[in-house]
Formats: sequence, structure tokens, C-alpha cells
Amino acid sequence: MAVAMVPLGEFCTINKGLSYKGEYIDEKGPALLGMGTITEGGGFRSEKVRTYGGPYKTRQLVNPGDVYLALTNMAEITRKFLGSAVKIPYDFPTQGIITHHVAKVTWKTDDILMRDYLYWLMRTDGFLQHCADFSTGTTVHTVSSVDVERFEVPESLNENQIIMTRELNLIAAQERVLNDERLEDEEMVRIIFCSWFMNFDVVKAKESGIHFQLPESTLRLFPNSFQDSEIGPIPTGWSVGTVHDLGRQRREIRKPDSFTDEDHYVGLKHFTRGSLVLTDWGDTIGIVSNKFQFTTGDILFGKLRPYLHKVAPSPVDGVCSTDILVLQPTQMIDHAFFLSIVSSTHFIDFVSGLCEGVGLPRTKWEHFKFYEFALPPPELRARYSATVQPILDRINISIHQSKELERRRQILLGRLQTGMLD
Repeated sequence: MAVAMVPLGEFCTINKGLSYKGEYIDEKGPALLGMGTITEGGGFRSEKVRTYGGPYKTRQLVNPGDVYLALTNMAEITRKFLGSAVKIPYDFPTQGIITHHVAKVTWKTDDILMRDYLYWLMRTDGFLQHCADFSTGTTVHTVSSVDVERFEVPESLNENQIIMTRELNLIAAQERVLNDERLEDEEMVRIIFCSWFMNFDVVKAKESGIHFQLPESTLRLFPNSFQDSEIGPIPTGWSVGTVHDLGRQRREIRKPDSFTDEDHYVGLKHFTRGSLVLTDWGDTIGIVSNKFQFTTGDILFGKLRPYLHKVAPSPVDGVCSTDILVLQPTQMIDHAFFLSIVSSTHFIDFVSGLCEGVGLPRTKWEHFKFYEFALPPPELRARYSATVQPILDRINISIHQSKELERRRQILLGRLQTGMLD
């Protein structure tokens, strides 16, 4: 027997957020959660969270586990952003305030499973299309809370919908685990690089006669003293190098008529600022301009506004925006060291100071030769690669595991409203 359909408003209300004042942004206070914290189609972008020190009302507060969604879309209406929903991670460290561009879902039902089902239903194409159909505006598209609440949902869940909701919850939990592991691995790479090659911790320890906790075969590769150089004291036996000593820019152009359905596309929007991990990419459908070719392992460096720190090795083959430099080490044994140099905060700060252009500042490969650093001998760079490359490989495997979970989630979301498993 068919289940009756009722408006979403039977189970919740959609409450618009705060019309904030710009002067209070980034002041001490709760997290400010607006459109920027929402991924197109749904999902939380923690790197876009800011703070707000101005006045607000209690009803505009949200907590870990709460759901909010986008009421405004400033991109093309064909983009699946309007209505995109977020569930704030349970480990999010603070309360938040939602902005007037988004709305909090306030539940009327105490049924946790129904809440979870409805959240996932808000992640479906059917819900996003409903929000687009009821939107108004030409350049900026908005949907009202009342129209969001019109969306029809089942009055009760069938067995398949229960199974799918639980499976979607499990996928979300697995994604969180993988993401946490990637963050730990990424931090480990940064710590090792900074300790060995920026702070010279091993050399300082040996100079002071202090035992450093590394295998003896690795310790032997570090000197126990420093020598003077044009950039200051560097470990004895090391030289002063530049990025051009280790790598090159790849300049292979792909024209739109050569793109295939299998080609992946990476634009600046796909990076997570300050992260070594590239977990998002698109396709080449609708792209009409030339792009750069890249292959798995190539280092992608955002040259537009480089201070945004968009640098990561690619986990796939594809093409990218020409506002991205495609970099390769001259020798693959230097891949991990080369990546660590060009993704370091010190390097990003340096090239950001050499940008050309005012409104849209860009750096270029030629600028990289001006960055000088202490270059260790090849055998120590090889040891660093042997230590760090397995961590980078693990990150790459994790990215593809997350993509498989994403694929499974999309299949389930496509079946969720009908309740049919196949």
C-alpha cells in the first residue's frame, strides 16, 4: 500500500539566519556559518568557517548535529547549490550562528531515524530541483522557507528507506574516519619536513650531543655542525638551492576538442586551502577553453592569489585551469621533498610577495627560482622520500576510498525517495 505524502513542514520548520554586519566578522565569538561553509549538493566545508563577534539572537544559534541549508545561490541556477544541506559534524568544537543566506532546520519530530532520513532526502536531486523550481531572482536566486517546507515527503518510512538511511549514516561515519586519517597523515608529513629541513632539529641535536629518535641509518645522513652561507647558517655539506634545481613546469596544452568523457577537470574551486589533499574534481563538460594536461602525482599549484595556498599532488589524470601551474620533480626520488618545499607556508609567503597584478595577483614559475633554501644531499632527500612517500601513497588510496563511498552515497540518494533498493 502506498504511503501518504505530506509537506516537509509537517516534520520541521526552516528558519532563516542572521543578517550579519561585516565589521564583526573574524572577531571573537561563535562560528559564522554561511553559504561558503556548504558544499554544492550538500556537505560541510570546515575550512570556510569564520567567527562573529556581533549581536545575534538565540534562535540563530546552531550546535553540532544540527542541519542547515542554502536559501541563496549566487551562481548559475543550473548549479545544484540552492537547497544544499549540511549536518554540522558532532565533533565541531563550538556553537555557530547561521547567516541570512542559509536556514536552520528546526525539528518538530523526535524520531531520530526520520530526522536522518529527511536530512539525506535534502541531499537528493529531487529536493534541490524543488528549491530551484520555487526560486526567484535573475542574478541572485533565492528560495523562501515556506517554499522549502512545501517539498513532499513520506509520512512514514518503509523498510527499504530505513535500510538506506542507516547505510547513508554508515557511509558518512566512514568518510569522517578517512578524513581524520588524512588530516593526521598530512600533519605528519609537515612535521617531519619542518623538523628535518626547516628547523634542522636533527643537526642541532647532534651538535649538542643529544640523541635524536631516528633510525641510526637515517641519523648518519645528517651532519653534526653548521656552515655559513648566503642565506645564513645551514648544515655542513648542504648547499643553497632553488626550486628550479629540483623540478620543472609541465606546459602541455589540451584543446577542448580533445576532451573526453573520461577526463577529470581541476579548477581552483576544487582545492582545500592550505591542504596537501585534493579530494574533489569535476568533468570537462561545457569547458570551451584550453587547459593544462596533468597526470597522477603531478603537483598542482594555484598561481592566482597564491596566498590562498592551493597546492596538492593530483590523485587522478586530467586537465586543469590555466590559473594552475603543473609541476613535476626532475627526478621522481625528489617528489616528496619537492612537494614539501612548494607547499610550505614559508614558500607560499615568499612567492605571494612576488605577484604581478593588483586586482588578480598571479605568480609564475619564473618567480620560483628566487626562493633559496638549504638543499640537502641526494641521499638524504632519498631517505626523506622513503619515509614520507608511503604516507602520501596512503593519502592517495584514502582519497579513492572516499570517492567510492561518495559513489555509493549517490546511488542510495537516487533511490531514497521512492524507497526502492533497485
